[in-house]
Amino acid sequence: MSRATVHLSEDANQDLNELSEELNLSKTKVVARALKELRRKALIDAICEDFQRLRSDPVASKEYDEEFKAWDVTLSDGLEGH
Repeated sequence: MSRATVHLSEDANQDLNELSEELNLSKTKVVARALKELRRKALIDAICEDFQRLRSDPVASKEYDEEFKAWDVTLSDGLEGH
């Protein structure tokens, strides 16, 4: 495991200490979990922005819907979970 020094405000340090105790996790694990969740949220936000941009373009939105409908027929191919 690599080591890094991170400077926190007093409030952030207090939050980290409290979360560490509440979750019964080391501070390292709390920070790692928080970073993973923040990365996940950033990815979801980016996907939502892209989808909103797609829907704001009538031509692209129609093309997407047509392709989605074309692939939707594969759901009734009789293959379960494959």
